[in-house]
Amino acid sequence: MPMRRHLPVRRPGTQVRRQPIRRSSPRLRSVQLCSLAVMFLCATAALAVSASPAFGARRLEVHGARFTDDLAVRQIVGMEGSPNLFRLDTDRIADELVKLPAVESARVEVRLPETVVVTVVEREPKLIWVIGDRRYAVDQGGVLFGLVDSVGNPIPQPLAAGETAQPSAEPSGTSSEASAGATDTATPGVSAGHSAKSTPKATPKVTSKSSPSPGRSPSPSQTLVPGASPTFGPLPPPSLPPVPTPDPAATAGPQVVSLPVVYDRRAGDAGLTLGGVVDPIALDAGYRLAGLTPADVGSVVASLAVVIDDDHGFTLSSGPDGWVAEFGFYTETLRKDTVIPVQVRDLRSMLLHYGEDHVAWVWLVADVADNRLNTYIVK
Repeated sequence: MPMRRHLPVRRPGTQVRRQPIRRSSPRLRSVQLCSLAVMFLCATAALAVSASPAFGARRLEVHGARFTDDLAVRQIVGMEGSPNLFRLDTDRIADELVKLPAVESARVEVRLPETVVVTVVEREPKLIWVIGDRRYAVDQGGVLFGLVDSVGNPIPQPLAAGETAQPSAEPSGTSSEASAGATDTATPGVSAGHSAKSTPKATPKVTSKSSPSPGRSPSPSQTLVPGASPTFGPLPPPSLPPVPTPDPAATAGPQVVSLPVVYDRRAGDAGLTLGGVVDPIALDAGYRLAGLTPADVGSVVASLAVVIDDDHGFTLSSGPDGWVAEFGFYTETLRKDTVIPVQVRDLRSMLLHYGEDHVAWVWLVADVADNRLNTYIVK
């Protein structure tokens, strides 16, 4: 007979699994005490390092600055007090730097044992806007963010005594009572990451100029360009203040800014300063006209000058003894600056046909109607 295997008999009842109990040991308490001691020593060392003069900021490196003065950066960082590098609030310093007119973004880093490195990205100049005797670099948003000399060398502007960097984007036309000779202070501009919102100033109303002809008609033998009529007689052309010429003693440096120039002689813009904003209509028209070359209008002169004032709007001239073309005023709806290409074409036709030596002043059309009539004064 095969042998039978008997299974163990399980007694009824609840089976309880007992888990071993770990008792605290003197060794574990020693580790905890050692950890607390190490933490205390680290905290003490950190306090000692943050108070040690060995890690004071003594050297400042500034990168990417053309229009931003190193002294202004030094004042914002607080280098005079040789602050401890471990206590330096780099984020706060970067926020203050982007309030400077020319600074679009900034990064501040510390380099042990004694150096602060500041890297700025400045606004990109698109145009030189001349107000009075000051030449401002203007970005694509119309912000006056920097100064240049007569040949285009950047002039870094330090902070005034006791002045802190504060954002200020004053739109054109808000200081119409300021005189043209008002002193210009370095007023900081727009914070980085925010584009300057320009508020258009009140553009003068467009008025139709009647022909200044005193009644004398052109000679029958004279051939006229279609859409143009000459004015004869003793009537002198309107006068404009001469455009200043570059200082012959000034020389262009390695960071010179070579850009088109607009001379703004409007009374409402006389008080604009750093951080101010040119109205967008004038900015766009100025950029279009200042970008023209003499060959674009059929001229053989070396350069052209663009002026905007309250009497004639935009004018383009070939020099003190040359011709002046009055392009007039532009508005958002009544007369947009999109007519400028048509005006340039008409001016080129007139100068090529009559000769620029025989033209004193040209009134270009106020619109692009089919019955337009350009008028000019002969020399």
